[in-house]
Formats: sequence, C-alpha cells, structure tokens
Amino acid sequence: MDSVIRFLAEFEAPIYIILGIVAVIFLRRILLAYEEKNKAVFGLEREAARRNIAAAATVLILVGMLTAGEFVVATFLVGELDQAPSYATPTIDKLMTPTATLDPSLIEVPEDATPTPTRYPQAEVEGLDTNCEAGVLEINKPQHNDHAKGVVKFEGTVNTASLGSYQFDFSTMGEPNWQTISAGSGVKIEENIGNWYTSELLPGPYLVRLMALDNQGMESDVCIIIIHVDEND
Repeated sequence: MDSVIRFLAEFEAPIYIILGIVAVIFLRRILLAYEEKNKAVFGLEREAARRNIAAAATVLILVGMLTAGEFVVATFLVGELDQAPSYATPTIDKLMTPTATLDPSLIEVPEDATPTPTRYPQAEVEGLDTNCEAGVLEINKPQHNDHAKGVVKFEGTVNTASLGSYQFDFSTMGEPNWQTISAGSGVKIEENIGNWYTSELLPGPYLVRLMALDNQGMESDVCIIIIHVDEND
C-alpha cells in the first residue's frame, strides 16, 4: 500500500495530464451527442444520442473522482506516510560481555580525599560518547534504566550554547542503528521533546539519544540513556 501511495504522489503531474486528456475527449463526445440529439428526426436516433451522453457523462464523473483521489493521496496521505514512525528490530551483540560493578560500601576512601562529583545517570556503552548534564542537556522523564511501554512521552532539557536545533532518536543495543523519534528547535526546559511509539518493538533495552545541534547544524553535545521496553498487555 505504501508503494502505491508513493507511486501516485511521484507521478502526480503525468496522472493529472492523462485525466485531463480523457476529460476533454469525453466532454467533446457529450457535445457531439447533444448536437445529434437535437438534429435527430426519429425516436431511435434520439434514444441512441441520449445513451451516448449518459455514457460519456459517467466517464467524466469517474475522471472527476479519480482526480479528487489523486489530490488527496499526493497532498495528504504521502505526508502522513513520511511522518509515520519507523521501527528497528533488536539484534543481539554476541561480543558484549557483562561489566562487574563493585559495591561502593566495600571501597575504603581516605578521610582527606576530595569527593568526586556524581556522574549524571546515563548509558555507559563502549564506543558511544554521552554527556548528559542537568539543566543543559538531559532526558528528565522517563529516566535512565526506567521501564516503559505503549506510547512513551519524553520530557527533556535542551539548553546548550549556540543551540540551533535538536534531534531525538532511539536504537537497539549493540551497534547503533539510530531511528529518529522527533526533531525540533529552540530551548526546552523539562518540556515534551517527542513521543515514542513502542507497541511494535520487541521487549528489551534500547538506547535513547538526545542530540543538540549548533547554528551550523553540527553536533554539539549528546545525551544517551537506556530505556527498557516492556511487553504490551
């Protein structure tokens, strides 16, 4: 169905031309049949002329309906098709190994040691740079390692220097294959940054990325978290 809609939208102009030619041909037939009806002497001739007028009028009505349908497809449906969310199929990375985490209570810290600032909760994935920062670039809701299902409404903050726009994506774990959820411009402070449709996704962990772009359209900073998609009821 999608391919048919894209075909009709791509060849919109030639289709209109063909329908216009057909309309002109059958309009001419109506005019000729009308003249024959007026000149007819016998009843059979008038009846034949009326049948020709009815047949040509039917074709003109059909052409009008096809023209209206082509307009709707090329103007509205193809736009909705382009905005429809795309979904990725999760893949298992066999090379990934679990990372052991030490219990902080078992680590002895000297009394005179300088405390280390707590890192903002975010994904720790080898090969991916992420720099979530409160009040600057962060995904406020849902948070890192939260569980979600259905339509997930994200709230976030995008307030980086020289901000031009932002892009919000998701990917399966392993080798990233980013799929766009939404995009926008302007500063966002704990506001809606996109709705993620997860009903067609397989349950499991996914990477979610909020990327800030500068005035030149170049990537300036990235915040990546992990969201666990649960099975829909």
